[in-house]
Amino acid sequence: MSRPHSFNKGKGKDKEEDKKRKWEEMTEEERAEAEAKQRSFERSLAGPSVGKAGLMRDQTEINRIIAEASKGSKYYKNQVRKDEELNEKITWYRAKRDELMSMAKEEQIEAEADRILMDVEALRDLSQTIIHVDMDAFYASVEVQRDPTLKGKPFGVGRGVLTTASYEARKFGCRSGMAGFIAKKLCPQIILTEMHFDLYIAASKSVREVLVQYDENLMMASLDEGYLNITPYMSTHSMTAAEVVTQLRAQVEEKTNLTISAGIAPNKMLAKICSDKNKPNGQFELSFERAEIVKFMRNLPVRKIPGFGRVTERCLEGLGVETCGQIYEKRVELLLLDHWFGFHGLCKAYLGIADNTVAPGKREERKSVGVERTFRDKTNDEEILACLADIADELEKDLERLQYAGKTVTVKFKLHTYENKTRAKSVTKFLTTAEEILPIAQELLKRELPLRIRLLGIRLSTLKDLTVEEKGIKGFFKPPAENTAEEASKRRGRVSEMAKMDEDDGEIYNESDDDDDPIFVESHPSSHILGKRKSPTPSTDVPSPSPGPACPICGQHLPGGTSNHELNDHVDWCLNKDAIREASRVSPAVTKRLKAVQKGPVVIRGESSSPVKPKEQMKEARVDERGTISAWLKKKS
Repeated sequence: MSRPHSFNKGKGKDKEEDKKRKWEEMTEEERAEAEAKQRSFERSLAGPSVGKAGLMRDQTEINRIIAEASKGSKYYKNQVRKDEELNEKITWYRAKRDELMSMAKEEQIEAEADRILMDVEALRDLSQTIIHVDMDAFYASVEVQRDPTLKGKPFGVGRGVLTTASYEARKFGCRSGMAGFIAKKLCPQIILTEMHFDLYIAASKSVREVLVQYDENLMMASLDEGYLNITPYMSTHSMTAAEVVTQLRAQVEEKTNLTISAGIAPNKMLAKICSDKNKPNGQFELSFERAEIVKFMRNLPVRKIPGFGRVTERCLEGLGVETCGQIYEKRVELLLLDHWFGFHGLCKAYLGIADNTVAPGKREERKSVGVERTFRDKTNDEEILACLADIADELEKDLERLQYAGKTVTVKFKLHTYENKTRAKSVTKFLTTAEEILPIAQELLKRELPLRIRLLGIRLSTLKDLTVEEKGIKGFFKPPAENTAEEASKRRGRVSEMAKMDEDDGEIYNESDDDDDPIFVESHPSSHILGKRKSPTPSTDVPSPSPGPACPICGQHLPGGTSNHELNDHVDWCLNKDAIREASRVSPAVTKRLKAVQKGPVVIRGESSSPVKPKEQMKEARVDERGTISAWLKKKS
């Protein structure tokens, strides 16, 4: 037995020596880039909540502990794979930038970029006073009210995955979305409590009763945060914004014994950024002067912009853009890469310009209703199908409570390797019950069996609002649908409670780190290409054809008559669009194949892209979610 052991030991030593040799051969610039990549990777493992208030421990040390604790797990391996793909994407963007810069007339493009900045600046509106309110460690604070012995102790809410952590636990690096076993590595004395959603909903309702006195159009983003436009209240009561917010916070604390932090600014994006400035139990008001706003944004990391996730951050870093001020410095390069990065949106981030409309969410804006469950690996077909049936039952209850029906059934599952897959099918009639939904979901899933999965879900899209048809006395007495923010928070908590991860699985976070927030990240593809303006689409009185099924990934309504085969092609496109688009730009042959059969434009980030061909006609251009574009490129080169 000693021989293999010594052999493996020698093998590991050789590997270390090889790494050391490669490091010594690197230039200073290459070393700096390698270190930056490693830091970014470790930051990705640390999750999306690393920037939250309350951290006392060195974040680099926290990231290192998390990386060590998860090393060797399936989750870690999947993150390594994703990081390699991201590095390839960044390399591609750099090459594309260099190619375009070599052909560009820099002065002309700089002038065009400055013109666009002026157009965006004209959108600035400083007339409204918006506040973003954010409860301080909301779930943890409610738990302290339930169990006062928790006060002053490091604890987290949720056993498998933390929904939140007390400020005492945050000092050690514990964060929302973190796996319980990782939290224990960072803080061995942490106490993990069960969730009590009835208490959180009741507390949120009490807070809303105060907030709505200041703005009847209160916009709740979740149980513990919301937006208000206090401009009319300030005028009516002859109060400054700071006075109103101080009064509001005191009123919330008096009624609920919970503290709240707030940001005051001219728009929602800035208000959200400001609300984190003086946490906990504080407020921050940004000057309403244009020059001060631009100065405030200049040194702000792009990651602080709501809706800019890690992937966006890494791609911009790869182009030399780490702060909002560098968007201006790199405006020529970014305008050339407008198709991939959206230059208008970046200009808005640099200038601190965003929407200032505050209104509660509308029912017609909902794209889908879904239920999903996370669990330890399942391989037994009967167990998986039984779980699917339970999910369908739960989905039926949600549809009844929310009063929606839908035509498109999507089954989502996550493999044991952490790869996400979806399969969808549309039908001609609207569905509302598990009896109607389950057979379709079973049909989609059975085609994929056998499987080894750790997440399963069903989503219903192409929705119909059933409350619209409820007229007369029946509709009058019908209770209102549940608040969407409350419903979303319920779902998040339910999924969190079901995610009982163990150390062997090593999943650290149960949430996406690069989801664009629709409140802030607007799709503004330029209406020009290097000075050549595109004509806007003229309005017309001709009625539009009835829409087909809605994509469960992007929410786009496909043309009427779209088949299930075409729907699944579109879903695959949405999952793999970056790789396919990069392939089509590298090879004219792929572009030609993608355009050969046009079934209708695929809308990505608000603009038309290459149409999707049927599977059998675009096999070479298709890239599975677990694969990378590199192998395909090598084959073609």
